[in-house]
Amino acid sequence: MLFTLNRPKPGYSFHNDPPASVPAAQIVKKFAFSRVSRLRLKKDFEDVFDSGNKTATRDLVMWNAPGTGTEKKIGLMVSKKLGGAVKRNRLKRLLREAFRLTQDELKGSARLIIYPKAGCAVGTMAQARAALDSIWRKARLKNDGR
Repeated sequence: MLFTLNRPKPGYSFHNDPPASVPAAQIVKKFAFSRVSRLRLKKDFEDVFDSGNKTATRDLVMWNAPGTGTEKKIGLMVSKKLGGAVKRNRLKRLLREAFRLTQDELKGSARLIIYPKAGCAVGTMAQARAALDSIWRKARLKNDGR
């Protein structure tokens, strides 16, 4: 008995799928978190502190000011009261990632500064997303689809 391999026909490639009816750029949301999405300069922080609104929840304090265009920027300040460098850096990574994944839920443009309070109970991604969601709702920044 002779075994043959199921080989594709000459000139055919598994990677040559027919084009989709809707361009992929319209389906996939942009989840990038580049340098332009961060507040980095002292002047930027001072502008938000001076002209922004302050909102607080149990875990976070947030200052927000309108941005330019459609950009959404975030700056994080984490106090040493929260723990050692490993814990502070993990908290910053979680909040940055939660912002990256949910920034499309914010209305318009915004410049945000997030300050976790001492004793902040954010230790997982779900908790970080919930904390950002609650403070955005309280500040009326969340786009509820209305």
